[in-house]
Amino acid sequence: MSARKKSSPKNTKKPALLRYFFDTEFLDDPYNFSCELVSIGILNEKGQEYYGISKEFNLQAAKKEPWIKEHVIDKLDPQNTWDSVDDIRQGVLDLFEPAEKVELWARNGSYDNVLICQLFGGMGEFFKTLKEEKGIDRIEFRDINELKREAGKQKLRLPRLPDAEAHISINDARHELTCFRFMKKHLDGQGSNAKAKAKHKGKKTMRRPKRNRNHFRR
Repeated sequence: MSARKKSSPKNTKKPALLRYFFDTEFLDDPYNFSCELVSIGILNEKGQEYYGISKEFNLQAAKKEPWIKEHVIDKLDPQNTWDSVDDIRQGVLDLFEPAEKVELWARNGSYDNVLICQLFGGMGEFFKTLKEEKGIDRIEFRDINELKREAGKQKLRLPRLPDAEAHISINDARHELTCFRFMKKHLDGQGSNAKAKAKHKGKKTMRRPKRNRNHFRR
């Protein structure tokens, strides 16, 4: 890929943190240590999003896998809307904005993290591209399961995505943002309550001084 200029002027102050939520669907071949991208959905906290379906994966092989066919292939948009991997890479890249740090959130994101890096030629190239073309200084991969564990501690249930809508990568990415907002709202509320209790506990009760009865005796 040819290098481009950073999208942010040097004098523009970058936000300290931006979050992106993404999901991929894929066809893996464990015997040959390969994994092909089927689709990717990604969005930011403002709701701007990109959804791309690849026309380069092995469709015939995917149809031979019963689970993949039922839960992924049969839910894809019409084939005439599918894109090349190059177009998908550009679509993902265009969504990013300059920031000091970017968090990329996925659910069970081991494969997702590999695939988004693979789009750009590997992790090193991915980080380099976002640095040079988008002015992003640092990238951190996060997992929605972090919130799920916290929800378990708080005896909460994260919002559930209906089965009919699941395994469509853009739907899964949107749902990750929904779960993040749900937990953030709850945890922020817990933090406010804890601070209020600590403040109340720290206040000293004003008491009237005890009179020394002997003081009034002659």
